Amino acid sequence: MALEKLNSVLCINDSDITLFILKRTLSKSNFADHITEKKDGLQALNYCRELISDKGQFSGNYPKVIFLDLHMPVMDGWEFLESFSNEIWPFYQDTKIIITSQTVDNDDSIRASAYPFVVDFLKTPITVEYLIKLRQSLMEGYSFHE
Repeated sequence: MALEKLNSVLCINDSDITLFILKRTLSKSNFADHITEKKDGLQALNYCRELISDKGQFSGNYPKVIFLDLHMPVMDGWEFLESFSNEIWPFYQDTKIIITSQTVDNDDSIRASAYPFVVDFLKTPITVEYLIKLRQSLMEGYSFHE
């Protein structure tokens, strides 16, 4: 049985190459209908704010999964997580965040787990197999990373 696609995902990363690979992998795995890319946390936060303020757009058409890099200019992933937690998450209660990084630091992983909407912390690149498992877990409503 084929799994349904998610409606929308948001990819936040300052690397054009990483965004290209992530978008290609998301498409290849048939993960989502809409893939939005932002280069830093502030652009992503403003995008989320716009969706909330535009009531017509907000009717369920917000990202259900966010792939977030931690190390970016302007607003890094940690600042985004804090702002998302305080300002956006009350509107996006079913959104899950996957931290993506070139390196996996144990302290960063522990720090990220303090946010209830962060469901995984993984080293890039993301694989099609990972995305298929993630989509299945989200569709079935159980926690992906335990």
